[in-house]
Amino acid sequence: MKKKKIFLAAYVNHINAQNINCRSIAYYLDKEKYDVKCLLLGNQNIPIIKGVGFFKVNQFGFKLSNILSFIRAVLWADVCYVPKHQSTPKIALRLARFLNKKIFTTIEGNMCDTSRGNMINSFGTVNNMKDYFKLIPNIFGITSDIIDNANCGIILNSSPLFLGVENKMFNDCNSKKELNQIVFIGSLIKRKRISEFLELAANFPSLTFNIVGSGPEKKYLELKSTKNVIFHNILNHTQLAELLKSMDLHFLPSKSEGFPKVVLETAAASVPSILYNTYGSNSWINNNENGFLVSDFSDVKNIVNHLLQNPNIFHDSSVKVYQLAEKFNWKHLIKNWERVIENLR
Repeated sequence: MKKKKIFLAAYVNHINAQNINCRSIAYYLDKEKYDVKCLLLGNQNIPIIKGVGFFKVNQFGFKLSNILSFIRAVLWADVCYVPKHQSTPKIALRLARFLNKKIFTTIEGNMCDTSRGNMINSFGTVNNMKDYFKLIPNIFGITSDIIDNANCGIILNSSPLFLGVENKMFNDCNSKKELNQIVFIGSLIKRKRISEFLELAANFPSLTFNIVGSGPEKKYLELKSTKNVIFHNILNHTQLAELLKSMDLHFLPSKSEGFPKVVLETAAASVPSILYNTYGSNSWINNNENGFLVSDFSDVKNIVNHLLQNPNIFHDSSVKVYQLAEKFNWKHLIKNWERVIENLR
């Protein structure tokens, strides 16, 4: 049987949610059925993935090199997965459609609600966004909430296409016994509302608060932080997995997300999360069981107090959140991705 050629359009040698997901998809796709190639950006941190090839994009002269690599990839591929909408050239999408190549993408956050972080802003206008997505015939939201709220003229598939986690990278089924260390992981940008993480630290001086990541807000946050806050730089998977062994609770203050990858990564390390209930998080978190959902900051403080006073509840949530990570393990989810690939229009 002739293998299908799959192009995963992300730079798998750089740390970013879409890049990490494509690296995992490349690893788990059945190599008896598929030839797989991804993108590389520059010459650093090139992963070794058995049976997977690469199209290289040069950092010097990025724009032209990126277009040429996409064109080469489209000419080679039977199926193109394009998750990075700001770096995918329209000319490559037009070429793929002209050549009748199968194209699909995922929507990983709020598209249309302009009262919070949204995709319209990244495209400039809603018409620019529509012009881009009309070139992609297969569009999947990664959660039901994203699909239900995509009401600005772009049609998404009615069923979500879930993204997963590589449990083996973070695998720690040793449940946590008591609360001492709280962690935030992500870009240090305003949308993530990390100032609220610092406010929580100020309210609980006996706990240690860890911030993992980098971004334009870092200097401001360092100046504002109390003595019980530790700043870490961007960590690779190995470094993050090691840090999570000593973490107890994850708090994500953002109110505009899709299905945050970090929730699954911390879950695989038996670290439950506190999340806002504004982006469909109740579809994967059972409140007070495998995590904690809040509507305002007073809820966050109440939960931390409750967990400090009731370590048995904290321990139970640590046990159950590991089961959540197993549910979204890429080695299970990849079969659904393969079904989608076989049935693209």
